[in-house]
Amino acid sequence: MTSKQENLLKDAIKTELSGSEPCIKSVKFTVPADAVDREINSMVKEFVKFAQVPGFRAGKTPAALIRNRFMPRIESEAVKSFYTAAFEKINTDEKQKLDVVSYTFPQTEPQKLEAGKDYSFAIVFNVAPEFNLPSYKGLKITPPEVKIPENKVSDEIKNLRDLYGDFSKIDGPAAKGDMVKISYKSDFEAPKDSAAKIKQLLETPETWAWLSDPEIIPGINKALEGASIGKDCSLDTVFPADFREKELAGKKIKYDIKVMEIQRRVPVTSDEDLVKKLNAKDMTELTDRIKASLEFQEKQKSDAEAKKQVLEKLIAEAGDFALPPAVIAEAEQKEFRLIATREVKKESDVEKFKTEKEKFLAEAKKSAADRIRRYFILRKIAQAEKITVEKEEFESHIQGISKYYGVKEQDFVNQIESSGGMEDLQMDMLMAKVTDFIVKNADTSTK
Repeated sequence: MTSKQENLLKDAIKTELSGSEPCIKSVKFTVPADAVDREINSMVKEFVKFAQVPGFRAGKTPAALIRNRFMPRIESEAVKSFYTAAFEKINTDEKQKLDVVSYTFPQTEPQKLEAGKDYSFAIVFNVAPEFNLPSYKGLKITPPEVKIPENKVSDEIKNLRDLYGDFSKIDGPAAKGDMVKISYKSDFEAPKDSAAKIKQLLETPETWAWLSDPEIIPGINKALEGASIGKDCSLDTVFPADFREKELAGKKIKYDIKVMEIQRRVPVTSDEDLVKKLNAKDMTELTDRIKASLEFQEKQKSDAEAKKQVLEKLIAEAGDFALPPAVIAEAEQKEFRLIATREVKKESDVEKFKTEKEKFLAEAKKSAADRIRRYFILRKIAQAEKITVEKEEFESHIQGISKYYGVKEQDFVNQIESSGGMEDLQMDMLMAKVTDFIVKNADTSTK
């Protein structure tokens, strides 16, 4: 179909809006009989060009034969073009344009397409809410000042001295953070066909236990704190019901443990050794690097707080307004799934989650409403300021994310597309750009 034919069809379609619910518009589209005939004839001509019919060269098959043989497909293609033209009309016609955010089709039997008769169909649109956009320039905000106290830099250097220290043997007693070489034996007999990792959890002639989380055996860190070389200690423990190795889950087991060696991390005392371990030229360079890193972290916190403040002000000043039901329903489902992922980490969490389901549903409902209300406010600002996400920006963003996660760019794109998240990713980028614009134009003066 040529652009001229598309425009003819779009202009010919008649529309009738109905419905009084906020954010919902039901539109009946009617294609007049002459436009129906014109579209069918146009489709027949297209089929004549490309249809392969035995006994005829391509493009030479009589139209009557094409109609007789391919009419169901011709009618199907014609109906598709009617819907395409309808969407185009409702999105571009200045007199009847709707700000569509989603749509559904009524559950009714579609009309049969017949030559010489009008063809009608309906679409239910969820449209953007109408509300007064609050003033978004010059918003008064008070993000925290980016300032790094000298003691914070010195504390970080001290942490690095501890972190990069070497382990050295000590006589004991063992303390939190030490490495302890041990052997142990339990009173639990595993089946002979048990995996090696199960057997090692029950008995081993030699292994290292770092007295820090996560523990190699539940309760072993506490049992070893205060232990000395050559002295035996015992541990009575119960493995959690959701322990990673199901053969041991819920089992009560006693261990006899022998301490063979204790090592403790000794902080780096020499400046020369510290800068060498951290690949710095000298302490001045290392200090500057640490300060820059801390400033970057504080700047991120300050920026996040600034964004939080402008969004809270905008939402408060915009007030309450109706939201498209289909959009809010989908958002609530997404929020509930996120809450479920957050709350259910292990099998035992499932029952607890079920008992508190109503609480989490209410949380999802509120969170979804806040998010969608914020989305429409920022969307309206984007339209007013003509803020968009350019193709190059989006592609660069995709490259950055795929590089961060260490996956091939095309694999990442395929994954996002298959999960239907490409549009969400684009909208997140747009919302971030709009928020940055508002913060840039905010009033951060202390007067």
